Amino acid sequence: MTDARIFHRDNIVVDGLNASWFLEPAALRRLHQGGVTAVNATLAAWHGRAETLDIIGEVYKNLARHQDLACQVLSVEDIAKAKASKRVGLIFGFQDTSPIEGKLHQLEVYHRLGVRIMQLTYNAANPSGCGCQVPEDKGLTGFGREAIAEMNRLGILLDLSHCGPRTTLEAIDASARPVAITHANAVAFVPSPRNKSDEALQACVAKGGIIGAIAVPVLISRSMPARLADYFSAIDDLVERVGVDHVALGPDFMEDMPKEVMEASVRDLPPAAIAAYAAMPPTAGFESVTEMPKVTEGLLARGYTPEDVRKIIGGNWLQLYEQVW
Repeated sequence: MTDARIFHRDNIVVDGLNASWFLEPAALRRLHQGGVTAVNATLAAWHGRAETLDIIGEVYKNLARHQDLACQVLSVEDIAKAKASKRVGLIFGFQDTSPIEGKLHQLEVYHRLGVRIMQLTYNAANPSGCGCQVPEDKGLTGFGREAIAEMNRLGILLDLSHCGPRTTLEAIDASARPVAITHANAVAFVPSPRNKSDEALQACVAKGGIIGAIAVPVLISRSMPARLADYFSAIDDLVERVGVDHVALGPDFMEDMPKEVMEASVRDLPPAAIAAYAAMPPTAGFESVTEMPKVTEGLLARGYTPEDVRKIIGGNWLQLYEQVW
């Protein structure tokens, strides 16, 4: 029988989306404690260019002060180096194209600064397309098509997690490279504008993409409190829909986040949704990224083969990064 603790320790574990407060060392410590090898670390979303550049500078300083805990990831080889040095590799990610402020050349600037994953839209509409909370999704814009082409050229992974249904499908079709849905589940599993239709999931994987299962309580259970078992059920559901080669982890933890940033992250939601998010207790048994070893243990206990667990906890993300970066 496979020892889950040793298996988790010895394999590459990728947190496909984490929106914690990376300006402070606590976020790095939690990831390190959870045995995470690399993380898609959200540094910006709705932020403008000046604020985004300031955040990146602060994260650079945090990494310099805590070189024993973490390092920046610019390539897949850097993830292997992070594993070998027992550190967490930070992949700089954005959850919106707002930081480019409508200027395509900013994509190259951010790429040179280390950004390797970028979501096309957050919850609202922007110059690229429509988010999932827009009443009428008008789809991908002309600028959005140009942005996708430039991201493809540079090697920035396109993330469509928060995009509206039409924008999601049109963006997948427009991309010349595989795309990601870094943190969402199937809408048929738990109905929510944030979860994805089977059409979108199938289109993503047909392009060679990956879906990261999200662990946010209201997206894994129709009743509260949600539990770790519900997260496993969400993973099982995605595997059944798209196959184990296209499913990974994207829990979407928001640890150590200042109140004002948390409030800004949900400001485009309907009042009822904001209230639901504010009232929801954390997923019982998976309240923090420090508990990531429980996911590996649970997947093995559910009968997934070691090879399939290896894919879900990190291997599938690595394969996608290799194709895109």
